[in-house]
Amino acid sequence: MFNFSIDFFIDLIHFMSKNGKGYGVGEFNQYILVGVIVYIVAMLIIGFWAGKYIKNSIDFVIAGRRLSFPLALGTVFATWFGAETVLGSSTTANKEGILGVIADPFGAGLCLIISGLFIAPALYKYNITTNIDFFERRFSKHVGFIMALIYLPPYIGWIGAQMLAFGTIFSAFMPIDIKVAILISAAVVITYTYSGGLYAVAVTDLVQMVFIVIGVVFLFIQILVNHAGQIVGIPSEMYSFFPNSDKPVDWLNYLEAWMIVGFGSLGGQDLVARILGSKNVRVARSSSITAGVLYWTLGLVPVLLGIWAIKLLPQQASSENSIIIDLAKLYLPFPLLIIFIGALLSAVMSTADTALLAPASLIGENLYPYFKKDATDEQKLKVCRISVVVIGMLSLLLALYFEKIYELCLESWTILLTSFTAPFLFAIFWKKTTAKGVITGSITGLLVWIFFSLMFEDLPSKMFGFLASCVAIILVSLVTYDGKKHTLEEF
Repeated sequence: MFNFSIDFFIDLIHFMSKNGKGYGVGEFNQYILVGVIVYIVAMLIIGFWAGKYIKNSIDFVIAGRRLSFPLALGTVFATWFGAETVLGSSTTANKEGILGVIADPFGAGLCLIISGLFIAPALYKYNITTNIDFFERRFSKHVGFIMALIYLPPYIGWIGAQMLAFGTIFSAFMPIDIKVAILISAAVVITYTYSGGLYAVAVTDLVQMVFIVIGVVFLFIQILVNHAGQIVGIPSEMYSFFPNSDKPVDWLNYLEAWMIVGFGSLGGQDLVARILGSKNVRVARSSSITAGVLYWTLGLVPVLLGIWAIKLLPQQASSENSIIIDLAKLYLPFPLLIIFIGALLSAVMSTADTALLAPASLIGENLYPYFKKDATDEQKLKVCRISVVVIGMLSLLLALYFEKIYELCLESWTILLTSFTAPFLFAIFWKKTTAKGVITGSITGLLVWIFFSLMFEDLPSKMFGFLASCVAIILVSLVTYDGKKHTLEEF
């Protein structure tokens, strides 16, 4: 236990007056710990309070269709602005420049804008709760069941990345092992998510979005204003937005980077839930488009900070994923450091709770009723909450195994791009799409990606997987189409 005497507060005031440069992990980590605990408790209180509005599984999964524009914008942006953006992209950009982070934030922002322009108006008019509901209505319960089984594994990796990021933040400021920090983070994230549904998540996300914006902008301005002279002389290729190459394969890999998240996340339940949870289609469209533009703007901040760290931390010995944390510890005064830590936790928590909620919703709303035809709403809600715990534990195992946040997220999105995206888009926009076409396309895309990634490492295997999925859907659907009406309008 810490000794909170008058000397504690005198030391704290003195410490807060420092310019922040050069203090270490152990010097005043008790104050940082207090700030972290207060922040987490505050988020849990907000989540529990908002959770009282959850009366059924519809409230839990899509917030009872009552998200206003501020709540919808906050939860979309905060969900996307997660560990891979703040921690992962800064580390990757430090090594590879902007070309190394095209998938996120640039592809991710593109995904939100495409979703607002095309996916939101196409889906909102249907009385569905999950993305798998769409396949069930469009084709059959059996197709929905198969697509759910394909869809669930990638999210376990995404959740694992958030836990890894949470543990990275804890271990950076506390003298504990990274694996212990990950275990603590898993307990916090699972508890936080279990307490509420999308409405609780949306309320906390709005608060967390404010912290995220304040935290990263403060660090950006602090360095730009006071240390601009130190960031000159960085090689220009680190800022290159397009490949400096005449080789077709390099441009294909560049295009693939845009597609990984830009297309791969279009059918994600985390995004679909926010579309369906908005109170009207106008809110669904405008919140997604605005979040995409905002994401492009603020997502560039950690990327630039990662590049600038080449000069700002020339001798740094950061562990994987901690470059932006090292910058904050070195260049932020104590009050702003606390805000920044809150911003990092916000980015991770807002993504982790949604990432857990998405697959848990599918298990409770789609997989469980597939086996129990007469499942009540109360039973489905209970299964959703149990699934949060189970999926959280599986994600914890991945978090303990992987070391790179950005890599873990990219692999998760790749599975969605190659096996789920094309079936989802064709089912929405092409009336001749058949159930056999969807299943064939999903399996084909996944197998082609695996084959090319193992046999031809330099080729854009993810893009080939997606294109193969599209071709398989078209060919099989044309052969098996029976001329009947295959749209949701008949339901």
